[in-house]
Amino acid sequence: MLSEITETTQLFTYAILDAAKVVGLPELLATSGLEHRCFYKGDTFDQLGDVAPWIVRLEAENRLTQNLFTQGDAPWNLWDNEAGIFLRSSQSLDILWQHFRKFTKVQNSSGESVYFRYWEPHVARAYLGVGGSDALGSPPFFHNSNGKVVDAVICCGTQDVSTVHRAPETSAETGYKLTPAQERALIQGEERRRRADIATALRKCFPDQTEDVPQGQLIDNVGRVAVRMGAYGIRQVRNIHVLASWQLFYGDLFERRDPNGNLYNICRSGLGEDAKLVQMQSRMDALHSAGVI
Repeated sequence: MLSEITETTQLFTYAILDAAKVVGLPELLATSGLEHRCFYKGDTFDQLGDVAPWIVRLEAENRLTQNLFTQGDAPWNLWDNEAGIFLRSSQSLDILWQHFRKFTKVQNSSGESVYFRYWEPHVARAYLGVGGSDALGSPPFFHNSNGKVVDAVICCGTQDVSTVHRAPETSAETGYKLTPAQERALIQGEERRRRADIATALRKCFPDQTEDVPQGQLIDNVGRVAVRMGAYGIRQVRNIHVLASWQLFYGDLFERRDPNGNLYNICRSGLGEDAKLVQMQSRMDALHSAGVI
């Protein structure tokens, strides 16, 4: 992953890690020998330090650094945790800590103060992917009042390809307020993440049926179910998981394969979402038992 960034002696590699995704992260950092610091202070640190964002300067030969990039079933293999984002910078940890603390809370487009979990890879990727003047790639994320702070942000994850977002040349500083375009990007990014999580759950539940299905295709399949069923008011993650599993076994538009049209009618009915799922499950069981579907 880091090979995508040109190695120079002037640039250091940092990670902003989510303690909520790594069990015992504060203790791991304390014994790692790596320079690190929590973004929270005082009472907030005392209450939330074990689920807070932390910044750490990585060293290539360090055990914790290696574990962050190791995939496996052992509890110390942390790649699958998608624990944070990575930075390339010539600045000290203290300067980066001061800079990125400002973004833990931002204003939304309505002027309300909201928490911004930019250290989650899917959030940063969606936000950084907004083009034009609305992009996070414009200041102040990469710059402060003195100039460029970060040369690049790297977003890695098991669900998506790794992406490298380089700093623009401009150094003008602006306010910390989300634009409508950024908010839309974050919503879309969260939706993609939900679909990817469902796809991963399907692969764990049905390994034989998904063995030959590429992850991207599986995510797309979940997306088709989510869009189609969303039109019928079915949107909860647990329900989309069930419906996506039916599509995996019975194919696209399974709800149209009921010869009596009952499944489709249930979808279009005025029932609540959970009530629809109960009736659909009952009908699917009957159709399966009869060998119709």
